[in-house]
Amino acid sequence: MRDIIDYASKYINEPFEDTIVEIRKKLVIKQCKKYVHRNILEVGCGISPLFRDYKDFDHMVIVEPSGEFVRNAQELAKRECVDDKVSIYNGFAEDISEEIKKAEEEFDFIIISSLLHEVEDPKRLLSGIRSLCADHTMVHINVPNANSLHRLIAFENGMIADIHEQSAQQILMQRHRTYDMQSLAKEVSDAGFCIEDNGSYFIKPFTHTQMQKCLDADIIDEHVLEGLEKLVKYLPEFGAEIYINCKKIGF
Repeated sequence: MRDIIDYASKYINEPFEDTIVEIRKKLVIKQCKKYVHRNILEVGCGISPLFRDYKDFDHMVIVEPSGEFVRNAQELAKRECVDDKVSIYNGFAEDISEEIKKAEEEFDFIIISSLLHEVEDPKRLLSGIRSLCADHTMVHINVPNANSLHRLIAFENGMIADIHEQSAQQILMQRHRTYDMQSLAKEVSDAGFCIEDNGSYFIKPFTHTQMQKCLDADIIDEHVLEGLEKLVKYLPEFGAEIYINCKKIGF
C-alpha cells in the first residue's frame, strides 16, 4: 500500500524534478493540441497542475490522492481564476472512477502523466480509466524510460545489472517498475487500448541528482536543456521518458 503522505513530502524535495516536470508538461501540452481536448481529465496533478500552463479547455477534472496536493491545486485554481472550470477529486482514480463517471461529462483527453510506474496495480488503474473513456477519448500515458541514455551508461559501466533495475531513488519514491516501450505497449494493449502513436523525449545523460548538481554548479543551463530536448530526434528511442497515446478498444 503506497504511503501517499510520505511520497508527497519526498516528492517536493526530489532533485531535478522541477525541471523534468516542466519538460514533461511541454510534451503533454503538445499532445493535447494534437487531439480534441474540450474536456480533460488529469490523473495525479502533483504540485503543478496542467491548468497552470494550459488553459485551452472547457472543463478539467483532476483526480489526486494526496490531500496536500489537492489543497495546493484548489488554491492555484483560484489564483489562476479557473476554479469555475476545474473540478478536483481527492482519491485514487481506480477507486472513484464510477463516482467521476456519474458526475462528469465524457472526456476528450485523459492524462496519466508520470504515474503508471508508481502504482501497485497498473492493470486496475487502466481498467478504471478505460471505464471513463468514450469511443473518441484519447489517453496519454508517459513514464520513465528503461532505455534512457543515463541508464544505458550505468549498464555499460557495470553500475546496474539490468536496465530495468530499480535505483535507490526509485525505491525511496515507492516506484514499482521501469518500463521500456515494449513492456509499456503490452501493459496498455492488455488493458484494452489501441495505440495511436508513441515516442520518447528529452535526452538525459545523468541521473536526476547528477543533473541537479550540474545545474547548481552552472555546468549546464537552460540552453543546454533545450539542446537535450531537441537531441531526441537523433536518438528517438533513448529519451529519459516515453509516451503512448491510445484509445479504448470497443469490446
